[in-house]
Amino acid sequence: MVEVMASERQLVVAVEGTAALGPYWPAIAAEYVEKIVRSFCAAEQKLGAVSPELALVVFHTHGPYSAFVVQRSGWTKDMDAFLSWLSGILFSGGGFSESAICEGLSEALMILQGSPSNSQNNQNNEIQKHCILVAASNPYPLPTPVYRPYVQSGDQKKNNEATKESCLADAETVAVAFAQCSVSLSVVSPKQLPTLKAIYNAGKRNPQASDPSVDHSKNPHFLVLLSESFMEARTALSHSLPNLVPNHTITKMDTAPAANVPGPTSNVNSSVNGSLMGRQPTANVKVIFHPCGSCDAHVPSEFHGSYILVFL
Repeated sequence: MVEVMASERQLVVAVEGTAALGPYWPAIAAEYVEKIVRSFCAAEQKLGAVSPELALVVFHTHGPYSAFVVQRSGWTKDMDAFLSWLSGILFSGGGFSESAICEGLSEALMILQGSPSNSQNNQNNEIQKHCILVAASNPYPLPTPVYRPYVQSGDQKKNNEATKESCLADAETVAVAFAQCSVSLSVVSPKQLPTLKAIYNAGKRNPQASDPSVDHSKNPHFLVLLSESFMEARTALSHSLPNLVPNHTITKMDTAPAANVPGPTSNVNSSVNGSLMGRQPTANVKVIFHPCGSCDAHVPSEFHGSYILVFL
């Protein structure tokens, strides 16, 4: 029997799915996110290297005009499939003032902390975990109910116990947990928002570390903050890399309500950061985006069954 090796590197991209980010997404995807993803996956070309795992989180806004708050994908080691997920994001509604950044970050952190690769590599602390937050709005200022991992003791880590807690937290509080869980947090935004800078600073593992320089020649007004420990991202954006022409068409902003898109109907599980009532722990699935069923109570009836999906 061939033993399946666990990935030693993981990346979650958390994207704001509102109309506020839509007009900027083609530039952000082509000039930043895709370059980082390609650089991150380039190490698999080395002899014996295990392909990294990639996952996508899309977060929206609170209130009746959003069909969901948070959606997520499962893990994939297929870079082209992941890039197609990025190109399939639709942007609609809300976000011009505030968006559910706290829930999106919490979802990303729970995915990273709850993966089988994390359990297999936990004892040796070999796994590298990274998250990129892409947003164009401010986070909600008031604390919101979310899940976040416990900071595990030595005995819990030895036994590979995945523990979590529900709590009231704002985006900066969740960002602090990234550093505690040894997950790097980087931020990309088309706007110079102080709140996003504060989230990045809260998630820094070394508060004294200087921020890496980034090539801003094409988008001088963008906010691009890269974690000091995310070396692949720093390499990708510090100079031009060859053969980085996007192979996928980037979906433009869609201001109409999202239509149903046929997709997989099996192995579906809800986001951990829907309603706190009756939720199950995050599990690894092989599906694309799925509806956050726990959010249906907050969605008008005409929106039921209509979700923004990322699909292959």
